[in-house]
Amino acid sequence: MANDRNDFSPEIRNSKWWSGDSRKVANGRAVDVILEKQGKKEIPDLSGVEAVQMGHVMQPLIGRLAQNKLQVELKDADYSISHPQHDWFASHFDFIGRQHGQDFLVEAKNYNAMVRNKFDPDTNRIPDADYAQLVHEAACHRVDRVVLAVLFGGQEFLTFDFTITEQEKEDLIKKMAQYWGFVKAGTLPPAETVEQTKLMYPQSIENVILANQSIENGIAHLKGIKNQIKALEEQEERMEVELRNIMQENSEIRCVDGTTLVTWKTAKSSKRFSADLFKTAMPDIYEQFVVEQAGSRRFLIK
Repeated sequence: MANDRNDFSPEIRNSKWWSGDSRKVANGRAVDVILEKQGKKEIPDLSGVEAVQMGHVMQPLIGRLAQNKLQVELKDADYSISHPQHDWFASHFDFIGRQHGQDFLVEAKNYNAMVRNKFDPDTNRIPDADYAQLVHEAACHRVDRVVLAVLFGGQEFLTFDFTITEQEKEDLIKKMAQYWGFVKAGTLPPAETVEQTKLMYPQSIENVILANQSIENGIAHLKGIKNQIKALEEQEERMEVELRNIMQENSEIRCVDGTTLVTWKTAKSSKRFSADLFKTAMPDIYEQFVVEQAGSRRFLIK
């Protein structure tokens, strides 16, 4: 199975900046990557995710589809390469071929049909994250051409052919070098999401920051946004209650043409562990497993 090796262990993944990391940066997750490489955030285990496993299963098929469409022999590129001048900048690959006297790469993707609208074969448009990965791979393998081969929902197969310029490669390396610098220095750039702030600043200290006019304006604007959200949520609840009163015990509302508009169905029953029952039945044992957790920070606009 292609690229299904120990190269993806946390130790290896954290030792360099891989094409998947550049991909995450393009998706606005730079801080997540840095925290993982610094050991401050656990790397998610994707081995049990069916979509990821299906990507491995479908990769050889996608390679054959690309080979037939491109009319060129493709070979498995089941290896990793670091950039010749930047050994921290590395990548794995899917397939490699040779055409018109030049090597080129093929990156295989097995995507859900729901993301098909993000791709346009007529204009060769693909998401920024995919393109960042292609540029990264081209820079490491020292090739100029990379083909993205995508199978959507197991039904539609498309290829997107790109010539990557040296300027694009250098620009990406310079940008990723900044993030790699944070990794090595043990520091972090500003957070990009609320979840990232929770990881970066888990505990507060008894200290006060004095607001300037810019901060005051920002807080006032945020307060206004939260008030708008609250008003919309109240409106949402009123409308949902109205529909639920109309539906009562019925499970679905349909349009006259048979299109489903709303569903309200009973989910399948499930089993869960009841800590309260366990505490009542075995209080002594329960107490042995009670651990103290640090309090979380609450962000409140006054």
